[in-house]
Amino acid sequence: MQVRCQHCHRPFALGKEAVHQALDMMKAENLNHYTAHCPHCRRANKLSYEELLRAAPDWQKQKESGTST
Repeated sequence: MQVRCQHCHRPFALGKEAVHQALDMMKAENLNHYTAHCPHCRRANKLSYEELLRAAPDWQKQKESGTST
């Protein structure tokens, strides 16, 4: 996922795995936005749940495995 920093206007990328982890965290903590830090200026950028979901349409919430065998 390509993100443009809202402060320095330089683009940076979030990998698919990072997007999936962000979506998992947002669901677990009931958040509306994810904070991605720009690697160039180190400032925070808010990404909405919908933006992240567009980048990962195949994402499904991971079920917590608590099965005992």
